[in-house]
Amino acid sequence: MKIKKTPNEIKDKILDELKNGPKSIAEISENINSNWLTTEKFLNELKEQSKIQEVISTPKTKVYRRVDDLAFYSLPFSKEIRDNSANLLFTIAEKWKSETNTIPSKTILQKLAVELIDKSDKQLSKIPILKFHYGQTLAVRYDESFKQDYQLLTLTSAQNTSLLDLINKYKNMSSSKAQLEQYNKEGMEFYYEKEVNVIKAFSDKKYEDIEKNLLKLSIYYPTELEDTFELFNKFVYCSINLLNLSQEKEKQESLSKIREMFYLLWDTITTNYFFVDAEKHIDYSQKIIFNQIKSNILNSKIANLTTLIEDMESEVNSINPEKISKKISEKSQEFIHELLGE
Repeated sequence: MKIKKTPNEIKDKILDELKNGPKSIAEISENINSNWLTTEKFLNELKEQSKIQEVISTPKTKVYRRVDDLAFYSLPFSKEIRDNSANLLFTIAEKWKSETNTIPSKTILQKLAVELIDKSDKQLSKIPILKFHYGQTLAVRYDESFKQDYQLLTLTSAQNTSLLDLINKYKNMSSSKAQLEQYNKEGMEFYYEKEVNVIKAFSDKKYEDIEKNLLKLSIYYPTELEDTFELFNKFVYCSINLLNLSQEKEKQESLSKIREMFYLLWDTITTNYFFVDAEKHIDYSQKIIFNQIKSNILNSKIANLTTLIEDMESEVNSINPEKISKKISEKSQEFIHELLGE
């Protein structure tokens, strides 16, 4: 005899289905053994109760996620990746609290987790490390209020020793210092140049240093980030022209605009980086949802930035050549030769 499920039971089943990532109505309906219309009805109720959100909404497809989904951008990482990542962060956080009587900041926790994985054997190396806005991170955020859902990992003696050493290393470190610590390792040159040289040049308001460091950043631009390369290239070209205007007042006005645009560009580039890294860890069966989420988020950022950079490009193209203090191509070549040590 088939037992009819109550509305609350159906909604609980839906929330359980979404616990391990976003799903379409069709997937949810099939997995909870309920028809499409009934599933949609209770999805709408859960949405009104602010327990779920639509990640994708098109005439043909609707994909939902839990509002408490801790995966970045609610990407459809496997249960194994979600659990292992969250459990590692929980294990580190609990050890940190027992050693220092404090709660680690979210940035410190992520940086420490990445370094512990780097130092560990195959057990932890299966946990993905992804590049994002502020360097390398795990696939999920850590939230202390969900600790009842996590489990402590059993670490080896060597891993426990490494963890204690890392806690001692990071316990008095600021978040910004922890970021720099990570940027200073091999493979993170793009982040290091941005943080140490470009941002400092903006703060110092030294036009020549900004130009030189933007060109140096270009050398380290990651080749796999094809979606944002053209925007980056145009931005550097426009910035160098504006920084070489002969009138000081015009250069100062341009500097504020360039700095603001750089931060928007960095957000878009590093979002691109995150999706490139994340895709390597998405199951084939989840690629459609992954690509839909990527398209919604990344394409929106690219479209908004494209409009701004095109406006910047139009401004540069309208400048009278006599208002530029030095030929850009000559100056750029000088910097490039200097940077490459030629």
